[in-house]
Amino acid sequence: MTVEIEQPAEETPEVAVETISTDDPKGQYQKGDPLRFVRVRFPGNSKSFPFMIGDRYFQYGQKIIAPSDRGMALGYINSFPYEVPFQKSMLPLKYINKVATEKDIEEDCQYIDRQKNAEVICIDLIEKYKLDMNITHVEFTQFGKKAVLYFTAPSRVDFRLLVKELVTQLKTRIELRQISGRDRAAAIGGIGICGRQLCCSSFLQKYGNASIKMAKNQSMMLVGNRINGVCGQLKCCIQYEDEVYSYKRRALPKEGSIIKLLNGDCGKVLRLEILAEHFTFLTDKGVKKLFAVDQYDHKNSKPGDDYKFPQRFEHISDESSTLITNKKATEVTSQASMIQMLKDQSGDAVPSEDKPTLDKPESEPAVVNTNTENKKPANSNRNKNNRNRNNKNRRPKNGERPEQGQQPAKNRNNPHKTANKPKQKPDSSTKKGDKDGNSFTYQRRKPE
Repeated sequence: MTVEIEQPAEETPEVAVETISTDDPKGQYQKGDPLRFVRVRFPGNSKSFPFMIGDRYFQYGQKIIAPSDRGMALGYINSFPYEVPFQKSMLPLKYINKVATEKDIEEDCQYIDRQKNAEVICIDLIEKYKLDMNITHVEFTQFGKKAVLYFTAPSRVDFRLLVKELVTQLKTRIELRQISGRDRAAAIGGIGICGRQLCCSSFLQKYGNASIKMAKNQSMMLVGNRINGVCGQLKCCIQYEDEVYSYKRRALPKEGSIIKLLNGDCGKVLRLEILAEHFTFLTDKGVKKLFAVDQYDHKNSKPGDDYKFPQRFEHISDESSTLITNKKATEVTSQASMIQMLKDQSGDAVPSEDKPTLDKPESEPAVVNTNTENKKPANSNRNKNNRNRNNKNRRPKNGERPEQGQQPAKNRNNPHKTANKPKQKPDSSTKKGDKDGNSFTYQRRKPE
């Protein structure tokens, strides 16, 4: 929705701008001639536009003055030069006027304060008239002669009173444009959940072509937080990999279908792993298995007209940790099993008969001791070492000194006291007291 009202205001001097003819009346270009283009994006505009540069060279991000859909404006190069064969449908061609100077950039920066002021005034008027609309951003075009206000609204809005108030306060031409959520995100910009700049505000020429069918094709969870972007609609990046998923899905069976595999197993397809080209299969014997795509042939996959898949199983065993292919069954459960499999394959890569062997010098014959008298058992030294080690770890008895290199054992009840510490002999007489506080002495009886 676009409404444009012109207010008679003070006369402003016209700005002379050099214009270049964009049509091709003389037939300068023929069909198929290569033409060099770059894409230019203007601030506040969600899309980039192609401009022919010919033999001129521009840097990526360089600021220029070029004609936009709202008149001459300051923009920046948004792509690298590329060649396109000429066609008549490309007419009229657009050309870049000139490279922006410092004076042009300073004049453009002066409009930023005016844009913020106009946005604040518009928000106050929206609250005053209680309109169901949200201002996204304001842009001054035609070198400050015209103000374009972008807004979003769920339905049609009657803003005639709003326009009159804006004309009287801003004293310039006013234009109101209603845009969608995607256009707002592309015009303002932002950071996506991937941590990078939004695709619609950086390089995408056409956005909004994603559909819910693409999300289902990629087996994505149909949850708003997962499939929606910053704009609140489907992410544009869903369409990037849709072609790959569609191509790989053609070679895989459909989920829930009852098929017969090349190894003779019949059953039902439970789940697909599209990128890995695997599928989980439940056989008619109640066993879950993981098969590769080479085990499935769509031409010979019908089990038969009389075949019936069981409706119930008393027990279902899971053997999906092993991938079954035509070549060899491989373990896919963990990384350790994969490493072990690679080691086994590397060891079997060269047969034992074909392995090169080095010529070793003939060793001298071993000398065998036939004297049985001086012969000692082989484990005699081992038993001796174990005996010495046990003696060191043995807890000494009371009154026994620890051997050299042996630490005194600690008391279990009090770890600060050692067990081999000799006990002090008690005195023959010991003092005790009764409940009334009277002390008395008794003689300890000596053992017989």
